[in-house]
Amino acid sequence: MSGGAGGGAPDAPFGRFVVESRARELPPAVLEKLRCNLLHDFAVALAAHSEGPKIWGAAAGFGPAEATLLCRGEAVDAEHAAFANAALMHARAQDDTHFAAKTHVGSAVIPATLALAERQGADGARFARAAVTGYEVAAAIGERLAAAGTARGFRASGLYGTLGSAAACASLLGLDAERAEDAIAIAASFAGGLNQTWIEGTSEWRWQLGMAARNGLWAATLAAGGATGARRWLAGEAGFAGAFAGAAVDADAAWELGERWRILDVIYKPYPVCNITQSAVAATVELAAAADLGPDDVVAIRCLLNPADRDYPGTLNRGPFRDLGDSLMSAPFCVAMALKHRDATLAGLRETDDPTIAELVARTEVLPLDRLPVLAARIELTGVDGQEHVRELIPDDATYSWDWAGVQANAHRLLAEMPIDAPALARLETTIRGLTDLASITPLVDATLAGIP
Repeated sequence: MSGGAGGGAPDAPFGRFVVESRARELPPAVLEKLRCNLLHDFAVALAAHSEGPKIWGAAAGFGPAEATLLCRGEAVDAEHAAFANAALMHARAQDDTHFAAKTHVGSAVIPATLALAERQGADGARFARAAVTGYEVAAAIGERLAAAGTARGFRASGLYGTLGSAAACASLLGLDAERAEDAIAIAASFAGGLNQTWIEGTSEWRWQLGMAARNGLWAATLAAGGATGARRWLAGEAGFAGAFAGAAVDADAAWELGERWRILDVIYKPYPVCNITQSAVAATVELAAAADLGPDDVVAIRCLLNPADRDYPGTLNRGPFRDLGDSLMSAPFCVAMALKHRDATLAGLRETDDPTIAELVARTEVLPLDRLPVLAARIELTGVDGQEHVRELIPDDATYSWDWAGVQANAHRLLAEMPIDAPALARLETTIRGLTDLASITPLVDATLAGIP
């Protein structure tokens, strides 16, 4: 039975891209970027292992034993492995980001692809092509719709990550173009997620990436079994674009899939805080160190951001802080933590009742500054002596888009928060470097478990 019994040509060429990308070699720069993404995302997952007990209980014990829970080693069914590993990879909110799509693509695509590759016995080259396919589909759709969808209250990662997961899994399952389009269409009905979690400080954000990974895998599995998706899932009158973004999409537009590689635009975070506050934290750390300032030396703090960044849900949170989702999204909290510790860590984000941070938050204003580009920040500290200390950080193309050496350096900076030692991290790096030569994905999974009791 052919897919799309409802009739008509596919809404967009994503299914065809799944098939075409499965049969082609990845450009060297694209493969290298995937290696960087893998090392970064595995590193932040390992550095989030202390959050594991909140996550593994939702997946442990479910069979059959098909795929591995990272940082734990237990084998569960592929869907639960994808769910738990995505939630862990996102637990620090430090995972890779396609900023134009406002989506943590890697935490949706990599765990789903990894779990299915374990179940299928896929080799490293197939895994790599499938993962890149997922990145491209998620980013292509997300970059067109994410801004409008965010303004309506939807969280982009839960929307476009689900589509990317489905595309990657459709590739691994060997679906033809119609079936692959069915998988993505079904995933469009499984997508969701709200930004209210950031405003109220609740824990949905932890699970949204888990659901994106798992639901994309489920969508591809259903399509492989004969389930069909709406032909005009994207641009139809009740389709994805209108429902989630209130936007019209030209289904015949040039998507440039396989021509402009969007994975190359993925950026990384040096700190476990929102992308929007990375520069604010870095500027505060630099300023505090340069002027030898501590909490008692500052009477007023002004954090200036691009207006769109300032208005993102959760950025202005001033407490009470009840969850990591409160603290890591709050510009006042993150700047206060950076001033107190001259760093930003998972342990620091848990200091939600710390009186020093609470006092610094009370002294902090977060203001809009039109001339600042997105992801930039200006920090102004007024000392007890009345002296003004100013640091402005405007990122360039290389600030958060690192090469292998940059990702490697950041992974080693996080080593103190990981449950593995330096030789184990080096083995993980070596395995990722040889990704396309792996006969199965097992050595990559095993490398993430090295040294873990």
